[in-house]
Amino acid sequence: MNNLALKDLIFQALIGASYVVITIIFYGYSYGEIQFRISEALLILIFFNKKNAVGLIIGTFIANFVGDIGIIDAIFGTIATSIAIYLMLLLKKMKPLALLIPVIINGLYVGLLLQVLYDLPLWLTVGQVSLGEAAVLYIIGLPLYYALNRNKSFTALFE
Repeated sequence: MNNLALKDLIFQALIGASYVVITIIFYGYSYGEIQFRISEALLILIFFNKKNAVGLIIGTFIANFVGDIGIIDAIFGTIATSIAIYLMLLLKKMKPLALLIPVIINGLYVGLLLQVLYDLPLWLTVGQVSLGEAAVLYIIGLPLYYALNRNKSFTALFE
């Protein structure tokens, strides 16, 4: 394995592990009908390098697997995250608009999943999940992106 491949592997493992650890540290806020999953702020990392999607998707799978819903959320949540990341990459030049994609997709996905599994009111749950996702991405994620993007040492890590 060459040094570049090893560096990529280490970075993706760190991103995935960070997503899992942050999700679990804030477990009470990360799952359920009112979600404030702080680890979702890490989605901004795809703006620095599209390779970071790998770590985010693996981290999502593991974090969802350890949640209350388990394998169902791990599989379908990872699919939702993969779709969101793909669409975010298409819109990455328009950061605020790109961040709206996971708000919509996760709101619909999680809202529907919680409605099916727990008989919660669909549109209320969609709204609550979307609001939590939007808060994390726009209050934490977007300012964090702008701050990190000004740091040349940080951005150099992803070249």
